Amino acid sequence: MQRPNRPCPICSSVDIEALHAQKFVLTEGHPLSDGYQVAACAFCGFVYADTVVPQEAYDRFYARHSKYEDKTTGTGGVENEWDRKRMEETARQVADFLKEPDSSILDVGCANGGLLKALKDLGYKNLLGIDPAPACVENTRRLGVKAEVGSLARPLDHRPFDCVILSHTLEHVQDITSAAQWVRAAMKDDAIFYIETPDAARYVDFVDAPFQDFNTEHINHFSIACLENFLGLHRFEPVAGGSKIIPASANKPYPAIYWFAKKGRKQRAIKKDEILRAQIEAYIRRSRSILNDINARLNAALSTSRRVIVWGTGQLAMKLLAESALADAEIAAFVDSNPIHHGKILRGTRILPPEAVREFEEPILISSTLHQQSISDQIRAMGLGNPLILLKDS
Repeated sequence: MQRPNRPCPICSSVDIEALHAQKFVLTEGHPLSDGYQVAACAFCGFVYADTVVPQEAYDRFYARHSKYEDKTTGTGGVENEWDRKRMEETARQVADFLKEPDSSILDVGCANGGLLKALKDLGYKNLLGIDPAPACVENTRRLGVKAEVGSLARPLDHRPFDCVILSHTLEHVQDITSAAQWVRAAMKDDAIFYIETPDAARYVDFVDAPFQDFNTEHINHFSIACLENFLGLHRFEPVAGGSKIIPASANKPYPAIYWFAKKGRKQRAIKKDEILRAQIEAYIRRSRSILNDINARLNAALSTSRRVIVWGTGQLAMKLLAESALADAEIAAFVDSNPIHHGKILRGTRILPPEAVREFEEPILISSTLHQQSISDQIRAMGLGNPLILLKDS
């Protein structure tokens, strides 16, 4: 046991045990942490990032650096068919609870407005989205839905709503107790609260990249039992919940959990999750095995050329730069297709758009397992003949 920097976000216990130390190499000026311990709470069983980064830093990050701003690569919008279908399915779930087309609905952390657009298409008109990223707010408005810049850390200057939605938002929030109070204040007495997060108890069954779920942004790892504990402690009465599989990309399934809840009057006692820690430990073992395999590939590739181009500056690249043979490589250039990254400095090197790499002849390391094939196709479609270094077999 050790005393945490951050007490358990659910039960506030300070009795925790560190399960894994996660490290990153971040771009210059990045407001989040370059590392933290993944901790398990001895009292309630919750697993979370024991980070000292305050909520205002996360809000600042999403306001200025949100990857969701790019509608073609981010999620939560309508640009991608697989993402649009996910939004439509969730909208139908919410509609089954609301029924009335004049119900007022608030989506907190609305990203590019895909869920609100799906609700609009079902006939709901009294809609509002809030998001800390101004670009996401503007993308939502372009869909014909009202949206404002805001977050769970700012006062809400609107009347209470019939439905408040937190879909893949709470895993990003440092102070979830204040978030729960914020949501209660935003709800009418008979309102519905819909909450959906990744399912940490099933991470191990969906591993694509090592430690993909231990990233700079996801700092709370809920199981369905832990999510129920969160609701009960803050006087929400769970009505219906379950698990689902959602797409993380066109060909990548991802586990999620959800609850519908109403306002309750009494705080409910915690029931310790006896399963989550063991599942997370299995996930850590599997991730380490995958990372070892990747590191062996990198050592072999870098033995013939220490100077490489790194294509992709996402979460996996940040981990590899900290904890693999890539840490000692000479980086000729970093390349990324998402405009939000262009011009930033990573390990002393500027991140370039794809077209700028034409002047380089070094091997290209594709630092993504999920998008490895599509990036390979993009590189060859550009007419680039650089040798490719892949992190897994095609």
